Amino acid sequence: MRPRRAAGIALALLLLAAAFALGLLLTTRSPELLVHPGASARLHRSPRPIEEVRETLASSYYRPVSREVLNEPSIPALIRELGDPNTDYLTAVEYDALKNRTARSYSGVGLTVEPARAGLLVTSAIKGPALAAGVRPGDIIVRIDGRPAGKLTFDQSINLIKGEKGTVVHLTVHRPHQGRIRFIVMRQEVALPSLRARMLRFQGTKLAYVRLLSFPDSSADRLEAATGALVARGAKGVVLDLRDNPGGLLAQAVRAVSVFLDEGVVCTISGLHQDETVYEVTGGAAYPRLPLVVLVNNGSASAAEIVAAALQDHGRAVVVGRRTYGKASVQSILPLSNGTALKLTTAMYRTPAGRDLTGHGVRPKTSVADDPLTRLDEVIRSAERILLRRIARA
Repeated sequence: MRPRRAAGIALALLLLAAAFALGLLLTTRSPELLVHPGASARLHRSPRPIEEVRETLASSYYRPVSREVLNEPSIPALIRELGDPNTDYLTAVEYDALKNRTARSYSGVGLTVEPARAGLLVTSAIKGPALAAGVRPGDIIVRIDGRPAGKLTFDQSINLIKGEKGTVVHLTVHRPHQGRIRFIVMRQEVALPSLRARMLRFQGTKLAYVRLLSFPDSSADRLEAATGALVARGAKGVVLDLRDNPGGLLAQAVRAVSVFLDEGVVCTISGLHQDETVYEVTGGAAYPRLPLVVLVNNGSASAAEIVAAALQDHGRAVVVGRRTYGKASVQSILPLSNGTALKLTTAMYRTPAGRDLTGHGVRPKTSVADDPLTRLDEVIRSAERILLRRIARA
């Protein structure tokens, strides 16, 4: 396939399928989806959904699908035989829920969670009803409205917590050294933040701290503006926090890299039915030499991994934290004629150095994890030390 070069604004879109799942601000094991330009086009109508699924897989899947697989008698069997955890058939209810996850606000409780053996581990709590009720990071939600969370699937758990504004959900958490605590939380309208910024001071040096929780529209402009405001106040370096960031718009990931890198490739995308496309920075970086440290963890996925990997491959930033999720496949959401949809892998992406992150993720130069039970964020403290050394060498 003949490569096409695309400078800056990518045409591909990223649907938020994990960050804001079903009324919660979530970090899940199934990060959101990169969607290619044709993903929004509705397929021609077909009387049977399975025939539409077969046609879509034959014409859009990232690799060839054998006739034996296409001849499977049911959609679940067909999807199962693909052996691809990122390709799935969405019922009308699931498809509607997916579309609702892109909202800028939601009726929920304001928690960031991830699956745990006993239920849901609370990794952070934004300003909202759960935090006001007393739920803390490090708590494990073990019962939801009386049902044991450890015996539910992740989707079942978040569906129980989801609800209309003004209704209540009963949460039982297990807190280390305190045992079980019960909370009654009233669901409220919670704004979905995408960026937080503040000044850090470490050993007498001012450092900019910018946390991106996702990559929605205009997030790169906000990143540049927040960085500029802190630099104007004396910040000598930047801590870019991408922990628990499941992604967003690919175009914004490209532009975010472009804030700190003045030339070079961001990523390359290709598939069986998609020409290879090389995405480059836009040029004219605002801060091409400002010392930079990027924070990641297992909740950093997709577009967040693209940003971290690009800055790492070009030697532009030191990556600190834990290995990222490791998802290098590009998913598209293709609506079907009966109100359902097919989420399927349409391409794969590689980093500037040609790395395939599937199952490997971005490996930090310095491996460190935050203990949610301590007031100190150990990852930020490690980043401050590294950034101070980079400033001294600049």
